[in-house]
Amino acid sequence: MKIVSSGEMPPSTAEVESLVSRSFTVTDFDLTKDHMQFEVESADTGASFTKLSRELGRKGYLAALRRRGEVLVLVVLKSPRLGKENALINFALILLTICTTFVAGYFWLAFGKVDAVIYSAALLVILGIHEIGHKIAAWRNGMAATLPYFIPAPTVLGTFGAFIKVKSPPPTRAALVEMGALGPLFGFAFALPIAAVGLAFSKPTGGEFAIATPLLFILMSYPILGSWPTVQRLHPLAFAGLVGMFLTWMNLIPAGQLDGGHMARGMLERERHYSLTRMLGFILIFLGLVWAPLLFWGILILFLFKGQHPGALDDVSRLTRRQRFLAWGTFAVFLLCLPIPLL
Repeated sequence: MKIVSSGEMPPSTAEVESLVSRSFTVTDFDLTKDHMQFEVESADTGASFTKLSRELGRKGYLAALRRRGEVLVLVVLKSPRLGKENALINFALILLTICTTFVAGYFWLAFGKVDAVIYSAALLVILGIHEIGHKIAAWRNGMAATLPYFIPAPTVLGTFGAFIKVKSPPPTRAALVEMGALGPLFGFAFALPIAAVGLAFSKPTGGEFAIATPLLFILMSYPILGSWPTVQRLHPLAFAGLVGMFLTWMNLIPAGQLDGGHMARGMLERERHYSLTRMLGFILIFLGLVWAPLLFWGILILFLFKGQHPGALDDVSRLTRRQRFLAWGTFAVFLLCLPIPLL
């Protein structure tokens, strides 16, 4: 055992070492002021890490497993303190978002007052269900997460969406995939019937509907209305469903720390995921020459996600077939929601 330390060992070091030794075979050990580092071996890294994480969590510690060349490295450190939430902020934001989406529906989208209320309610349901999906994924995987924060905005849609703060890291790659997948899938599951009902109430008016429209929304429009949505005056439910599909696509771009980026990182190593993020950013900038909004998203991805995605605490164990199926199924939803410019 090699110990690297300029000061006195914490009294809990022996206890932590004992816990690690029960789950892994320890071949080397380093100690610094802020963490303990073990070189370990295990026939089943996933089961060993899951067991150890539970035991260390009860003692107030956090573990991370990484592969460095041919060596497995386990890092143990004190769990960070979780800040307290102020639910009044969440409540105030949702009230403001109700107001801004109503104003957007009434003034920007030219709906009547009742239809503006319908649009606002439907869109907030889709956004809220999306965040509930993330909250369920966090709960399933023992991760601390806040209540949803809605983002009001003085734009044509009235909002920039919603988010939750995940205050503890995903324990496994499977948890990372679930965190990325469940939010968009839950939101999409509500956007789809809302859009279908709205299309049933929509009527052709002969006016142009110049907006990038999700592929699935276009395919739904023809059997319901008998024509493409370029000539539809959409019912507010249909428009809310369209926006929900578009936000699903945007969140599922497999870049950075977007929902799709979380899933891609769960499936890929850190360097490959970073390369994918940069490549997608440049591709979107290039496609922005055809449709300008993509230029904005490409620049945003390159600007926001300059660093590598940290991944899960257990960044070694592989996904099961069921988890890979969940990821690929969610990426299929990403393709169905691909916006097609209709000019």
